[in-house]
Amino acid sequence: MKKNNIAIAVFLSITFITLIFIIYNASMPVKPVVSITRDEKLMIKKPDSLIEYKNEDNSFIVDNDKTIYLSMDILSEKLYVKTHFDVEDNVAIITTLDKVIRFYGNTDEVKINNREANHIKPMIIKDGQPFIPIDKIKEELNIESKIIEGTNNIVIKSYLDNKLIGETSRNNVMLKKDKNIWAEIAGKLNKGDKIEIINQDNGWVRILTNEGYEGFIKEKYIKNIQEIAGAKPKVSKSIWQPEKGKILLAWESVYSKNPDTKKIKDMSGLNVISPTWIRLISPEGRLKHNIGKDYIDWAKKRGYKIWALFSNSFDPKLTDKFLNSSLARERVINDLLKLMKANDIDGINIDFENVYLKNKELLVQFIRELTPVFHDNNLVVSIDVTVIGGSDNWSRFLDRKALGEIVDYMAVMTYDEHWASSPVSGSVASLPWVERSIERILEEVPAEKLLLGVPFYTRIWIETPSNTKPNKMDVKSKAVSMNVVRNILNRNDIIKLWDKEAGQYYAVYIEDNKIHKIWVEDTKSIKLKTDLVKKYNLAGVAAWRRGFEIQEIWDVIDKNIN
Repeated sequence: MKKNNIAIAVFLSITFITLIFIIYNASMPVKPVVSITRDEKLMIKKPDSLIEYKNEDNSFIVDNDKTIYLSMDILSEKLYVKTHFDVEDNVAIITTLDKVIRFYGNTDEVKINNREANHIKPMIIKDGQPFIPIDKIKEELNIESKIIEGTNNIVIKSYLDNKLIGETSRNNVMLKKDKNIWAEIAGKLNKGDKIEIINQDNGWVRILTNEGYEGFIKEKYIKNIQEIAGAKPKVSKSIWQPEKGKILLAWESVYSKNPDTKKIKDMSGLNVISPTWIRLISPEGRLKHNIGKDYIDWAKKRGYKIWALFSNSFDPKLTDKFLNSSLARERVINDLLKLMKANDIDGINIDFENVYLKNKELLVQFIRELTPVFHDNNLVVSIDVTVIGGSDNWSRFLDRKALGEIVDYMAVMTYDEHWASSPVSGSVASLPWVERSIERILEEVPAEKLLLGVPFYTRIWIETPSNTKPNKMDVKSKAVSMNVVRNILNRNDIIKLWDKEAGQYYAVYIEDNKIHKIWVEDTKSIKLKTDLVKKYNLAGVAAWRRGFEIQEIWDVIDKNIN
């Protein structure tokens, strides 16, 4: 009996102490969550986690005006922001689909789409790292930020992230600093208070309140849980399409002077012409051009859109130095824009070839910087790409997926299957090869942005027995127009056979004791290739080049794709 009385007394004592503890905590005023050291703390809310940084982590800065500065690593790695920092030029760049924001460390300037943005504070350089003031640009970056009142803590969220929300089901719900009932209380929630769920563990839920306080509450005190999808990121859409039908583009090869337009016949269905007018000539971004006013007047009268081609002169060393300078890239963008506006040109066709693989990301960065500025001025941006292949300088340097997310159109150069110096003779663009190439690129780039490249030329392959390699042939080639091939095929001694697999005629003949081979490009082969535009619903056709075609080819393409 005595032992039972002792047990009852102990039980009542524990119960009494517990009740006192609960009553005391319930009567405490609501207080925000603060770090033990009261140092500033950055909290980045992700769909199922809360990533925390202290001020010594070199991730953020808060100035005396409560402006929040984030490191570029935080912006890019945690908040999906496209960033670039040029250490040499001391320029930090942020790009979105329609904005390029530049922070100049040497002058404290800020520009948006090449216009001064005096309402935005300059960046801060700390320990050699740039910190970007986000307050005036956070909507552009799809982020929201909040400094929690009465604390030194900052909460950052991305609008692009999904979130799990709910509300409290009763009054006097204690917000704990840890997931146990004895943990210190961080605040108190009442019935119906809105919360955001971070994660759940063994009956406890880590939450974030609307005011920005974080902590743990029991799972049973949450109701009306629902998942809210994040905002969909903006998707690049072409700013121009033909009024009807598909795009039919032809490149105009201009090396020294513009062609005599009086000699150019009608080109049925053509709606875009791309003269090879502009090229890069210095690492600092100087340009050389031979834009022709008479040619522009002629094209405008015919109703053609003009996309001036801009090339890197196919010089990898020059391109490397140019792409590595943010100031050079900016100069080129500004100078190109001036040329477009001064000459009433409708867009640009970027043709960068023979580029080092190490410049892959920098080429994408250049296009990210150029496109918002051009779109701001209603100028179309297109880029030429080779088929996906194994060559570093001619194929692998192209990030087709990233480029396709930026530009209006991408012209796929589905020709040169067998190139000028190929060790074996073969087709310039056999039908199966062209189709496979398009199918591979369609895995990375939407069909509505792709232009199918077609050749208006072919190669005559000349084979002779090798003097150094037994049972081998030495191979040379020369590119010729459709008319040249037609004249050759009119000779009586030519054997011409239909190559069903290649989708074109194959011809062979002997001349000067040498074997000559031609895989013919004509109306029939071009018809089969342009069938792919309909089959895959591509944006249109890009032909290399005007002047190499036979006249009837225009009607064939126009009727086939339109």
